[in-house]
Amino acid sequence: MLRIAACDDNVMSLDSVAQNIDRYFQTNPNFEYETVKYTSPNQLLNDFDSGSSYDIVILDIIMPEALGTDIARKIHALNPKTRIIFITISHDYAIDAYDIGAVHYVTKPVDYEALKQALDRAVPAYDEKAEARLVIHMKNSVLQSIICDDIFYIESIGYRRVVHTKQGVFEEIRQTLTALIKELERLCPGRFFSPYRGYIVNLDAISTITPNHIVMKEGSTILIKRGDYRKIRDIFFSWTFASSEKDGK
Repeated sequence: MLRIAACDDNVMSLDSVAQNIDRYFQTNPNFEYETVKYTSPNQLLNDFDSGSSYDIVILDIIMPEALGTDIARKIHALNPKTRIIFITISHDYAIDAYDIGAVHYVTKPVDYEALKQALDRAVPAYDEKAEARLVIHMKNSVLQSIICDDIFYIESIGYRRVVHTKQGVFEEIRQTLTALIKELERLCPGRFFSPYRGYIVNLDAISTITPNHIVMKEGSTILIKRGDYRKIRDIFFSWTFASSEKDGK
């Protein structure tokens, strides 16, 4: 499911953007999508802080509560993979938009062709990410396909592997932790690693690393050996730097 947030304090402009998004995906029926509308940029940011995430965010730049450029910087700090499209009143804001890493900007009033060009840039990035899926074996012979990017971490508890994701918690009953990390390395090289016995962690889901533990973006903490702090920190920094270069930031 492709999740899109559109944020504009002007309700008429916001409705127009949402209608053009619907029109775009009528001609791209291979995608399932959801559009959530916001008139408050602070509410959008609060939802990100609370664990919600969007693949694409369409942001007005000039709003009473906050500048869209400031909101975009904070969103990228929480989820660097979110694609930002700015809505601006003037081409003068184009430099700011690209400095932040926006995939496109659209001037008001927003017309369909302009938004189509922006979405044409943003949607393929989601499509590439969505192809990497981990299949886990659950009870009653149920197979569950999980987008790798949606995995926070996996922990081994007894004979179960508990997979913590954006959609909830799933239990893998057949594959070992060793088998899972090998499969994840095949699907998305370098993104997952084992910081401590019994855990697999998504590097993109890490918020902070301290000498004693890893803090995940969704709030969980994972203990680490004090002597492993520098090694884990270096792995995290190397991955973050490589990801930023790949994204062109």
